[in-house]
Amino acid sequence: MLRLQDVRGFLILVAAGAVLSPARASLLTGQTIRVTYLFPNTSTIFAGPADVVGPAGSLSNFANFVNLSFSDTNILITTTRNAQVNNVAFDGLEFLDVNGNIPNFTNVTLDAATNYAGFTSSRVTTSGTNTIFVNVENLAGLSGQIISLDMGPVTTGAPEPASLVLAGAALCGILSKLLRR
Repeated sequence: MLRLQDVRGFLILVAAGAVLSPARASLLTGQTIRVTYLFPNTSTIFAGPADVVGPAGSLSNFANFVNLSFSDTNILITTTRNAQVNNVAFDGLEFLDVNGNIPNFTNVTLDAATNYAGFTSSRVTTSGTNTIFVNVENLAGLSGQIISLDMGPVTTGAPEPASLVLAGAALCGILSKLLRR
């Protein structure tokens, strides 16, 4: 038999969990990203541009070099052929937030799944708040290698953990009083 105290305790835990669990903001869902392959510098277009709507968007064999897949918080770049070493200023991709409204589009980190030979986080740069550059100049890549870019969660305006604990405690107290009636 279910006791009233058990129901109260369960409801208090559910309410506290709802207040204390971090909210996950959508990043790429429904957003338009323009992809351009730039070579031999950031002013010269080699291929593209092509617009992709995230997160289900993808481009196959873009610039005759990579497959691109977009999730809500990740851009996955997979090479489709072996790459030559190109001693130029820039050889790579530009990702542009077309409408300028993707939160933290430039808060990018290199995912541990990245296995493109010699590629490090220093080869991922941003410009302003709406552009990501991925530079593979002077790197020989092999077909099937990947570069995986993770975009961080939105952190602006997020409440501090102490505020969440206080809000959760207040909500638990209010629910407890209401359930005693």
